[in-house]
Amino acid sequence: MANVSTDIKINVDYISAACNCCPHSLDWQNGPRLIYGVTNSVALCSDIAPFSVRKTFSGHQGRLNCVKWVRQEQRNANSEFHYFLSASVDKTIGLWKGKDEDYTKYTSLVGHQNSVTTVVGYQQSPNDDIYVASGSADSTVKIWCISDTLATCIHTIDFMNGFAITLELVPLDNHKNIFLLFVATDKNKVQIYQVSNSVIEQIFVLTGHEDWIRSITIQKLTSSQWFVATCSQDNYIRIWQLSFDESNNQTNVDSTILKLKRSSFAVKVSDESPINVNVELYSILLGHEEAIYGLCWYPNTDLKKAATTILSASMDKSMVLWTFDDNQKMYIDKARVGEIGGNTLGFYGCTFSSCGSYILGHGYEGALHLWKIEEIDDRINLIPQVINSGHFNTVEDCCWDKHSGRYLLSVSTDQTTRLHAEWKRNEIISWHEIGRPQIHGYEMKCLTFIGSNHQRFVSGADEKILRVFDPPKNFLENFARITKINVDEDIQKAQSLPEGANVPALGLSNKAIFDNDEDQTTTTTTTVMDDNPMTVDGLYKEGFFKAIVLNEPPFEEHLLQNTLWPEIQKLYGHGYEIIAVASNPSGSIIASSCKASQQNDAAIILWNTNTWKPIIRLAIHQLTVVRMTFSNNGQYLLSVSRDRSWSLFEIDETNFQARLYKRISSNNPYHKRIIWTCSFSHDDKYFITGARDQIIHVWHVNEKSHDDNEQPCEKNYLKLNDSVTAVTFASRLIENEKYFVVAGLDNGTVLFYTWNEQISWQHLTSITPPLGFHLTVNQLCFRPSLLLSSSSYQLAGCSNDGTVRIFNISLS
Repeated sequence: MANVSTDIKINVDYISAACNCCPHSLDWQNGPRLIYGVTNSVALCSDIAPFSVRKTFSGHQGRLNCVKWVRQEQRNANSEFHYFLSASVDKTIGLWKGKDEDYTKYTSLVGHQNSVTTVVGYQQSPNDDIYVASGSADSTVKIWCISDTLATCIHTIDFMNGFAITLELVPLDNHKNIFLLFVATDKNKVQIYQVSNSVIEQIFVLTGHEDWIRSITIQKLTSSQWFVATCSQDNYIRIWQLSFDESNNQTNVDSTILKLKRSSFAVKVSDESPINVNVELYSILLGHEEAIYGLCWYPNTDLKKAATTILSASMDKSMVLWTFDDNQKMYIDKARVGEIGGNTLGFYGCTFSSCGSYILGHGYEGALHLWKIEEIDDRINLIPQVINSGHFNTVEDCCWDKHSGRYLLSVSTDQTTRLHAEWKRNEIISWHEIGRPQIHGYEMKCLTFIGSNHQRFVSGADEKILRVFDPPKNFLENFARITKINVDEDIQKAQSLPEGANVPALGLSNKAIFDNDEDQTTTTTTTVMDDNPMTVDGLYKEGFFKAIVLNEPPFEEHLLQNTLWPEIQKLYGHGYEIIAVASNPSGSIIASSCKASQQNDAAIILWNTNTWKPIIRLAIHQLTVVRMTFSNNGQYLLSVSRDRSWSLFEIDETNFQARLYKRISSNNPYHKRIIWTCSFSHDDKYFITGARDQIIHVWHVNEKSHDDNEQPCEKNYLKLNDSVTAVTFASRLIENEKYFVVAGLDNGTVLFYTWNEQISWQHLTSITPPLGFHLTVNQLCFRPSLLLSSSSYQLAGCSNDGTVRIFNISLS
């Protein structure tokens, strides 16, 4: 492989990623930036609004269960580095060290025999050892001491048949390396342990909850006064006050305040008198109707608020901001926010921002919900804010709008189709999810746009039906406002289109909704609802959709039910679940394939988009056709299959006919394993194939043999270090008449090459974490551009790591 002089610069413009769907998978309050778990990586966000994901750090083989900043209580201005912890189902814990946006794995904690479910870490001062407590499904809690990069397990608590659900580790002030460990077990109690390097001893138990305790949060108001708050699946929040008395004096009690019975325990300190700790139940809060999973004290940047303000998140789809009322001597719910509507199941957790200006919750389906806190006199207003969103499962396919790439669509096994576009305001541009055209009942597999003159697309899921969607008028209007892209022509065509869509109860099809009140005008920038919406068939009323006027990306509540696209057609013909779909450039023909174990089922069906009828069945392959693509001139259709063969069909678009032009057989000498991916060059002279055998071949389009013994156009095939799962040509030649080729691998690496028949392959660079993917790359596609002379590109891709990414590429 030759060296290359071409200079290439790559940066990531957009990472769309949802939070892992489990408790404790997000933290912001205890560190400089928002971090959260994304499959088996940690997403690190920007420190300015809208807090977009900047990088993802991967160091685990399984999904992350818990992500936490290491608390550095006595951190000073000279403390350069921060640390965070990641706990995974792969039985390990990662400790990461860094600053700003650059973090590396500092060390790994290995010792648990099962999935690690909860973790917390503490460093008393910048040069001290780091202490970590971790709980696992192996029924143990381990205490670790990390000195430099050496991690030592100093204690293990074995709960036998029980297990720890959540825990907290807090140091005693003025006593170096002595901690109190709070462990919530499946016995609905909080066990308190005294921990040092040489001793671990249970010293007290907090009781009262009647179901599993899901979160413990501790606020140290002073060194002698702590508030311990717990939340449970019994719908209650309990707050205990711990008073430390090192002199063992009796504390003064205000007799005018009703108090519950006090208890006490002693903390033994070597060579000193024991520290007496008085425990009293300070308050019980009831305000949620379902299990409470998240609890968080206000950051101790404001000592008054720190002890009087607490945030809770529940499965009842609400978050409550509680404040202590000095007049009533009790906590009251000062503000309440949450989700309304949609097929969701509430919140898994919550946090304040590190400065206390925002509150953030993460939901059952990975969505993030952000509010800014505004205080006016005694009132608290929570203002919803735009924040990153994404798929919460593997992303199977993505596709640019064919009309100059105005937006990107992606489909996922989370059963949704999502639309990503640029939000332009005040000379600032950022990418966001601005629509969710399809929320389905089956795992999504593939999609393609139909033609370049309209925004219609077709998608396939884990079902036998293809579904076709058109944009509603409300989407086009909002799209123009958010992106500042002129779509007047589309809006003019859309005057007869539905206003929006919704999914009926127990249904899978997006039903169109029309607006009968044409004289209605709106002056708000939030939500407008037609007084008389009706479904397309006029037989019954669905009131979930609301026509919304947006000048910024929609929040999760709107995405769930106000951005659906109406389904205009279903295509029946396949006998098994849909796997791949493609459309020719003019949009007149669709090609589709399904799962297959025999030739008849492996047939490709071509559809006429004018009549929505099948044109022909192309039964050439023996097994599942996993990818198809049309040539840029629409004259050819290329398919690759699980049977290790590819087929090139000649398409007669005028007469809606197709015939096999050439192919290679299953026993060809070039690909020994399944061919995953294929792509045409921009000039349709070549096409490229990539396979599980780690090999990429380039083939001539027009050269044809008289049998199935087709040969690649060059002998120097490209051998990579992992399975090739995605490959694509760029839309134009670069210097010295070379083709620009990008390949995605099974391990998540994205590789950049130039190629022509004379010089063969030249490696430019590669993208790896933290900017790149860390699991299988499923699709790569260049953004269509009208700037043909430009040396800049935008490349979109999707992966099994649950992310959609857009990269900016500059060649010189």
